[in-house]
Amino acid sequence: MRRPLSALVLGLLVVTLIAPGGSPPASRAQGVDVYINVTGGGAKKLNIAIPEFSVVAGTDAGGVAKLLATVAGQDLAFSQLFSVVAATGSIPPNDPAALRQSWTEFAAAGAHAGVHGLLAIRGARLEAEMRLYDLTTPEQKLIGTKTFEMPSDQARRLAHKIADEIALQFTGERGIADTKIAYVVGPRGAKEIMVTDYDGFGPRPVTRNGSINLMPVWSPDARSLAYLSYKNGYPDLFRAFPFERRPEQTLAAFIGINSSPAWSPDGRSLALTLSKDGNPEIYVLILATGVFRRLTRHAGIDTDPTWSPTGREIAFVSDRAGSPSVFVMDPEGANQRQLTTGGYHTQPRWSPKGDTIAFTSRQVTHDLWAISPDGSNVRRLTAGPGDNQGSSWAPNGRHLAFQSNRLGAWHIYAMLADGSEQTPVTRSPGEQTSPSWSSRLP
Repeated sequence: MRRPLSALVLGLLVVTLIAPGGSPPASRAQGVDVYINVTGGGAKKLNIAIPEFSVVAGTDAGGVAKLLATVAGQDLAFSQLFSVVAATGSIPPNDPAALRQSWTEFAAAGAHAGVHGLLAIRGARLEAEMRLYDLTTPEQKLIGTKTFEMPSDQARRLAHKIADEIALQFTGERGIADTKIAYVVGPRGAKEIMVTDYDGFGPRPVTRNGSINLMPVWSPDARSLAYLSYKNGYPDLFRAFPFERRPEQTLAAFIGINSSPAWSPDGRSLALTLSKDGNPEIYVLILATGVFRRLTRHAGIDTDPTWSPTGREIAFVSDRAGSPSVFVMDPEGANQRQLTTGGYHTQPRWSPKGDTIAFTSRQVTHDLWAISPDGSNVRRLTAGPGDNQGSSWAPNGRHLAFQSNRLGAWHIYAMLADGSEQTPVTRSPGEQTSPSWSSRLP
């Protein structure tokens, strides 16, 4: 049975998910029938109240109940689809009258929906229940519930998962809070790979070899990273497993250049640049067999491949036309065509939605641009300050991470796909570059 929010909210929100193919997807919620327009810039937002969670078991000495509400609210605000109505204190867990009064007050303050969170602290485990209410109707309907369990040292991740579930309820697509960003940190001559939450919290090292480690790229299942390292004295490619006690794998260690890894959408293949036969060319490595297949054969330099989400095309950079430009070919290397012209264009990154390829353009400085795969709709995403380059798509195709030196040192930033809402991700001293945004974690 569907339980739509009231006509008031329907008037505020775009109620159809504008997606390729037209009609909105089936809701996974028990009745939620409202969809925010996730393809827009978030001009119309749903106002949601998330009071501090109510502790129903255990002692909350660490302030987890407040952290869950705060972090989940920040995640929803980052999406640019929600505005969080300020809240203080918690709602009693078993007091219908108090709950009704609280929701009435939040509705008066402009909230369209409310989250009543319940938290049980059981030793080293956290158990949380999210109850989602429609505040636009007199009945204040309960429109969705879900329970979560997480180790007590992963409270922030618990909040991210709750925020992603709320996003799912209202958009039909899970949020991106429970994702990671890999990046490179360190000065020239000593660079290590790091992994952090999407919002820059909890950075941890992946490499500690004291060498130069570059170009981290997440596998589609977010369980491993391909990266380039000079740890053996040469630019070779490796595969690390940041969350598992598995030994690293060597992906490519030929004489010459081994660089620019790019996972196929199914995770079974890796496109990469090799110069083992003389000139830098694009190859595909079949991981199960270790077989390398050459895709390009040209006197120019071919490098930096990126797969379309269908796996049916690969974009790459070539200087065969005189200066670096973005080209597109099929996975066998045929049907090569030039996509960008008239400039110095590098670092193509194909959107998970398939409708956009972001790239870096060098004029006086470097900035990020975007183009449709058919060569139309070329548009600029950044216009300084400083250099902006090296983009990486979030799994929702609405956000991009990129590196910028706008404040002097290189740091990782995030923005919406139209270039708006630019915000810093990394905050540590030193240089942070080459972001790679993971898919949603398992």
